[in-house]
Amino acid sequence: MKSRWFRPWWLLLLIPLALGLARLRFNVEVLDLLPDNVSAVTGVKLYQQKFSNSRELVITLRAPDREAATQAAQAIAEKLRANTNLVADVIWQPPWLEHPEQTAELIAHLWFNQPPEMFSQLAVRLAETNLPAILAATREELSTTLSPTEIGRLSYDPFGLTRLPENVTGAASSFGQGDEMFASPDGKFRILFVKSRGELAGYRECSDWLAAVKPAVARATPAGVSVGFTGRPAFVAEISASMKHDITVSVFGTAVIIAILFWLAHRRWKPMLWLLTLLALILASTLALGGLIFGTINVVSMGFAAILLGLAVDYAVVHYQEALAHPGLSIPQVRRAIAPSIFWAAVTTIAAFVVLNFGGLPGLAQLGSLVAVGVALSACVMIFAFLPPLFPERMHPGSAGIPAGVLHAKELAGRDAGAPRTREKIIFAITTTLILGCGIVLLNGLPKLDASAKALEPRDSEAYTAIEAIKQNLNQNRDPLWLVIAGRNESEVARRLDAVVPALETAVSNQTLASFTLPAALWPRPENQLANRATASRLVAQREMFRTAALAGGFSEDALGLTRSLLDSWQVAAAATNVFWPTNPLCSWIFDKLAVREGTNFYAVGFLFPPTNGVDLAALRDFDAQLPHDGVWLGAWGLLGSEMLEVVKKNLWKLVLPMLGLVLLSLWLAFRRFTEILLSVGVLLLSGLILLTVMRAAGWSWNLLNLMALPLILGTGVDYSLFMQLGLRRHGGDLAVAHRSVGRALLLCGGTAVAGFGSLGLSSNAGMSSLGQTCAVGIAANMLLAVFVLPVWWNFFNCRRRLEESHSGGTTENQSLLTSSPTARHSPSSLYSAKLWNLGLIVVRRLPPALTTALARTLGRIYWHLATHRREVVIENFLPVLNGDRAAARRAAKKMFSEFALKLADLWRFESGADVSGEKAAWQGWEDFEAARARGKGVLIVTPHLGNWEIGAAFFVEHGIPMLVLTQAEPDAALTQMRLASRARRGIETIVVGEDAFAFIEIIKRLQAGATVALLVDRPPAPKAVPVELFGRPIQASNAAAELARASGCAIVPGVIVRQPGGYAANILPEIRYDRAAIGHRDGRIRLTQEILRAFEPAIRQHLNQWYHFVPVWPTQEKHQAPSTNIQ
Repeated sequence: MKSRWFRPWWLLLLIPLALGLARLRFNVEVLDLLPDNVSAVTGVKLYQQKFSNSRELVITLRAPDREAATQAAQAIAEKLRANTNLVADVIWQPPWLEHPEQTAELIAHLWFNQPPEMFSQLAVRLAETNLPAILAATREELSTTLSPTEIGRLSYDPFGLTRLPENVTGAASSFGQGDEMFASPDGKFRILFVKSRGELAGYRECSDWLAAVKPAVARATPAGVSVGFTGRPAFVAEISASMKHDITVSVFGTAVIIAILFWLAHRRWKPMLWLLTLLALILASTLALGGLIFGTINVVSMGFAAILLGLAVDYAVVHYQEALAHPGLSIPQVRRAIAPSIFWAAVTTIAAFVVLNFGGLPGLAQLGSLVAVGVALSACVMIFAFLPPLFPERMHPGSAGIPAGVLHAKELAGRDAGAPRTREKIIFAITTTLILGCGIVLLNGLPKLDASAKALEPRDSEAYTAIEAIKQNLNQNRDPLWLVIAGRNESEVARRLDAVVPALETAVSNQTLASFTLPAALWPRPENQLANRATASRLVAQREMFRTAALAGGFSEDALGLTRSLLDSWQVAAAATNVFWPTNPLCSWIFDKLAVREGTNFYAVGFLFPPTNGVDLAALRDFDAQLPHDGVWLGAWGLLGSEMLEVVKKNLWKLVLPMLGLVLLSLWLAFRRFTEILLSVGVLLLSGLILLTVMRAAGWSWNLLNLMALPLILGTGVDYSLFMQLGLRRHGGDLAVAHRSVGRALLLCGGTAVAGFGSLGLSSNAGMSSLGQTCAVGIAANMLLAVFVLPVWWNFFNCRRRLEESHSGGTTENQSLLTSSPTARHSPSSLYSAKLWNLGLIVVRRLPPALTTALARTLGRIYWHLATHRREVVIENFLPVLNGDRAAARRAAKKMFSEFALKLADLWRFESGADVSGEKAAWQGWEDFEAARARGKGVLIVTPHLGNWEIGAAFFVEHGIPMLVLTQAEPDAALTQMRLASRARRGIETIVVGEDAFAFIEIIKRLQAGATVALLVDRPPAPKAVPVELFGRPIQASNAAAELARASGCAIVPGVIVRQPGGYAANILPEIRYDRAAIGHRDGRIRLTQEILRAFEPAIRQHLNQWYHFVPVWPTQEKHQAPSTNIQ
């Protein structure tokens, strides 16, 4: 064992794992879980990335009264401002109230952006002759007003410069007034904005900074005042802490449950510890591979760990239980017996998680990919590495204490004739009760569909609670919608701001919106600024005139502070060569909330407020459609939930239908019996009914995340019925033996899988929690039905067939270990053997070509007369091509026997190493192949059993084009090896389809890399057969070409090479064009297969005597067709 498993080169695997761990990063941004191609997602992402300051923490305060809240906010602000190493700035009240002198630059900016005619009117009003009247009016108003606000304003604005035009009054009306943005109407609730000193780039920085801020806030908070924290630093710190908690609880919790269940089932320390060790290695390796593949893993994807633990343990437990139940078998024998079950179970599970990539949610797609990688890894590890250290004495056949044949005989002797009638009655009663009970519960309705974004929200989140408090106290209990507008410069953004106003006003009039706020007045207008520079310069030049007039009018120097600041700002703006942006702290704070400048990208945001009676999502969608879509995005959490649910519902068929198709295909490949397939489907349907019933009874609803449970339950749940039925086959329907060897293992597997998914129910993310709960219930139902109900169903429907087979004779050891042998088919000709093939090679080497040809023709005629059964099959094959003319079919068939003999002679000369370059001088259509190959997506050369296709493969290789040939195994294993070796000598690579379960994946990879692959299409193995027509008759054809095209996007190029006088003629036919999206459905792939086969009809009709089929090709000829000899 050491020489096999502990070789030094295994250490090379540590290199990619180390690289993966080095690349590994964690992403706690929830919005990165969503797709970028949805407008609502883009809008929310842009708002969060551009306008949600990554350094800004929001602190909420609630106090018994207004005064206590104000004092607490001021005390906390002063405390944090004193901590200059930690905090850059704290805003606890409107900056324009705390620093009114800084409003001058904002007012100057607003005037400077006005249309030139309006700014000129201001200059005319401030003409020297008008100043005495303006000052007199100000004095008059000061003497008559009773408003403290007006008195304060007029005392520092004698020239009325703060009286802005009507078009900006609404935008600037809140500045200089109360603190509605910072306090609730009753004053008991307040918020503070805290800006960190340094950048908070990652979750560690956010967590550390927040941990330092909280004690300072606590020390400054008076008794009776409650404090909350929100904003990006709080959310990131909370999500990272939740992620660590979720991983710890789910992974370690699942591992503990696995250990407990395994101990209860087996009471053995060594296998339990070895199992946990392998699970840890698999988990770490999968995480490293995830880092290598993705680099960054998001917060939802970390849920893969618990799921993977629950699934990976299945393969070890089933394997281990099989070894315990059959102590007379060696470990390789156990492996051969159980490997098919593990393989098909792994395939369906991997596919279930891979299809999550088509669900439209990148977060779940990454989760699915990680689990798929982990399941593939765990299947390989558990098959090959779990048992050897536990049973070192059983590593070689015959080393076990009880001979396998004796054990099998004992099992057969103890087999009961079927489930007792009492047990059948109980199980059927339980089945009926379950169906009726579920029906009664579901009469009240199916589980509801939640269209909100709650599935994306955290559970029990302090930061989210603080956000809700802000919404309730400051936003009238409603979430504003964000309208993000982007452009390449200030002018483009300004035009788009103006363009959205009509749609917004219409929405308000239609009551879709209650109100809206756009930064249109605050946004710089480059054209207006350029035109206003001269006017601003003239006003600045009149600075002394304003001072003299004000002093003469009875105002002091202090009263001119605002005027001086305005003139200073205009002086800077007039001298600027670029667009003027105000820069003092007050303006920076305001513009940070509304505008973003990033080189050549500019962003503005507006706030849209829905009616207080609720949001009409349908009306919002209509409103969104009316908005300009060039550089304009509407975003909101409420809109995000409904939009994402639509995406998920739209993509759900892409998940469920392929998964359903793959499940049915896997069941067919595993069972090849409709009864057993229907039983597995019945288990899936009944478990689905139970899931709906539990959801309805528990009040659960479907949401955009737990809808993904459907393909997962399909892919993972079917494993239990697959394992159980294959186990029942292996043990001849003996329920006791099957339960001992498989049932107990499935109970343990199901328990661990339920634990893995169930641990997600403790997740801090509401959607992941619901996904885990839904999967846990569905898988538990599948497992319990498969273990306790399915065996009785299986015995009931298979008992008669099993009893009949028991009288048909004994079985070999391999048959008893694996599965029941399928119904016998016609055997291929006994002439296809390695010995006769080798004899043919020797003959063609020794005899001259002319003599070889004459001998071949003679032997062909002799075989025509002797092999009457083959002769009749060929005639029947030719009848549809010749429109039922039996005489013509007989003549063509007779000639075909001679042609086939000549083909064999040429093939033997080819495989013996003779130079056949002269055999293939005539080639047509080479340009079609070159055109297809130039696209670089791989070329699939398809051909029927027409002529001598092997010579064509050699031609490609001789012209520098590597060729990969797909073939089935020959009837004689030694002959298969001979054929492989002869091709290899010519540089032709061969993959024997059916020997390697993962060959299909390798072929897809080769095609995607641009390889040229050759495939025969008109004599398929049963799993790849689809019904099409040839010459107007139904025929079974291989859909492998269509499947490979769907998976790889390769070009499909038909070609034939037929014997003619003087040599061979090859013809590459025009490429078969297809729509890759159309062949995503099975019907589309059948249509493509039909088109491929129809392309060969003219060549087959022209060279019918070289269409080599010695087994029936038309379904009506034989109920069971003979397996392909596939001589290539």
